[in-house]
Amino acid sequence: MANIKSLLLAISISGILLTFWEIRCRSSGLLPTMEDDKFLWAEKRDQVRDNDPDQVLIIGASRAHFDFQLDEWEEMTGIRPLMLAANGKSPGPVLRDVITNTQFSGTIVMNITPSLFFIAPHDSVGGWHRAMEWVDWAQRFNHRVSYAFQPYLAFLTNGEEGDPDLKSLLQTLPPKGRIKAGVPFPRFSQVDADRNTIMLARMETDTAFQQTIQNAWATFGKKAKRDDAIIDISFSFYLDLIQTLRERGGKVILTFNPSDGFYTEMEGRVYPRELYYDAFVRASECPAYHFADYPQLAQFTPPEWSHLCMADARVYTREMLTLMKKDGVL
Repeated sequence: MANIKSLLLAISISGILLTFWEIRCRSSGLLPTMEDDKFLWAEKRDQVRDNDPDQVLIIGASRAHFDFQLDEWEEMTGIRPLMLAANGKSPGPVLRDVITNTQFSGTIVMNITPSLFFIAPHDSVGGWHRAMEWVDWAQRFNHRVSYAFQPYLAFLTNGEEGDPDLKSLLQTLPPKGRIKAGVPFPRFSQVDADRNTIMLARMETDTAFQQTIQNAWATFGKKAKRDDAIIDISFSFYLDLIQTLRERGGKVILTFNPSDGFYTEMEGRVYPRELYYDAFVRASECPAYHFADYPQLAQFTPPEWSHLCMADARVYTREMLTLMKKDGVL
């Protein structure tokens, strides 16, 4: 009897402490979120269907992940796309995987973020290597029990600096006597089971938080240098795959989502539009939508230079789909 009382007391205390921690996490702006990792991505990748002309895939880096909202897409088209875009990763390995390892014959909406698109297809390149790790893992798909609870409890949020799980908190602590290396880069998004991503509301109002992310982008991008030798290499890689899909009856739609501030300046300097984006669009003969070409797409300002807030992303998705439907490409 005493053992049962002790067990019940321990459970009660644990419940109180976990409730307190959950309340504290939510009060600091965190929301319950799935861990957007290779496991969750592999689950979505496993849903790519052969010979289905109606299926839509979204690939690209984080701008596609943040800016295209799946609920709005499904409401306007009747089709819920598979979100295979991935933060900080090139779409190249994903495109190659889908084209060469499946008989996919639908539509791929591929967003171009120059620093992650116009790169050499080699594992020595960071954005390429990170994407290949996820593609490789998709061949060894595994699902984790923790996914059942992540959509409901904020304290299970993990994987980024500043998240409330023990592993992430420990990563923020510098080794004794040493200064922690690297630039702070806390989580600023929420992800659901379909990998639909929204920006945390805090990013819209907390200028210090905005500055933290802007500092990260500036640090990551300050070493970027123009190297036009990459044009032929990257163009050839993508164009061959696009042609294969086209011969199969599918198509690729290209997009270039909004940027601002440092990112707009850096991308214009390192990847001049005429030589990179415009030339690639001409060579690919794909329908393409650059935000700067359409007032309805250019009206949005990313809070931290590179991604749209939740409300703007919903409108942006609708405006983009309106254009695509008007042009008959979707």
